[in-house]
Amino acid sequence: MKKIKYSIAKAGIIVILAFAGLLVSQPAVAQTPTKTIYFLSGIRDHASPTVGGRHEVAKDLLVLQHCLDSVANIKGVKIITKYLAERATLDIEDLKGVDSVIVECSNVTSSQKRTHPLVPPLPAGATAYDKATLKYLNQIDSLQAAGMGIMIIHWGIAIENPSPAYYPIRDHYIKWFGQVGYPGYTQNPLGFWKVTPIKAAEKHPILRGVNPWVYKDEIFSRLVIFPGDPYRTDLLMGESPETNQSEIGSPKGVISPRGIASAYEKGKQRGILWGGSDFHSALLNENYRRFVLNEIVWVAGIDVPKGGVKTNAKQLQLAMINKTYENTKKPEGYIEPKLPANK
Repeated sequence: MKKIKYSIAKAGIIVILAFAGLLVSQPAVAQTPTKTIYFLSGIRDHASPTVGGRHEVAKDLLVLQHCLDSVANIKGVKIITKYLAERATLDIEDLKGVDSVIVECSNVTSSQKRTHPLVPPLPAGATAYDKATLKYLNQIDSLQAAGMGIMIIHWGIAIENPSPAYYPIRDHYIKWFGQVGYPGYTQNPLGFWKVTPIKAAEKHPILRGVNPWVYKDEIFSRLVIFPGDPYRTDLLMGESPETNQSEIGSPKGVISPRGIASAYEKGKQRGILWGGSDFHSALLNENYRRFVLNEIVWVAGIDVPKGGVKTNAKQLQLAMINKTYENTKKPEGYIEPKLPANK
């Protein structure tokens, strides 16, 4: 009888140990990594209040946010988006913990108002930034070096006041992006553009699924760079048969092929200045939209999927299609943007 009891007890111990072994050997359920993208729009200070569709800094970002909230082909990572309009604080705290900051705004030097969500203008009468502002800019340096991507869109890419008082902003832009828009050199031609991915950069993730396109835009281009910078990759060439500006050596209004977009990567640091996005209707062009979404995903440290970012978003326009500057020449291949049928 004792032998039977002993055997049953021993068997019970073996079962318990075996079950415990099963529990230990089961792989832990891995949590899906998250990436947080923080959209920041400035004030809409550079457009007619009665004519929409241009400089829609808030509406542009809200559409792009919606596209990423409805992304169709990014797997293995959960994308969290945040949006804030007209940020006016120097507090670094709300930038901590995000994987990228996407800014669309006017130039920091364009107004005494706070037009730029990341950096302030000089106060009236000031000849230099104070210590608190310089400390704040250095903190942004540290966040980007640790992996927080920064992307600035349209007029915000340029510093248009050549005063030495603004050299700190210029120098931080060089750190963040390897380039900067600068007075007396950078141009912003407005017309119908033919945009072509650069062959030598075709393997860069941002160009996945991106084909040439033709559209209407004002593109801030001809940025100040360091030639041969190993951390910068030129991505796009742009040209136009007629714009509101001219360049030396070309007929009036003609913009000959020039680099209009690049990506900056140095260690964990990623930065992008994109000078287009004047017209809200640009987002109706599939290749343009994919290019910008690829940029946003890449700068956040997310792997751009094969074929580029695709979205199930339906609401692609929050403002009217602006019809100004329609009398300029259009490159071959231009297709008039139309609102989606479900609008």
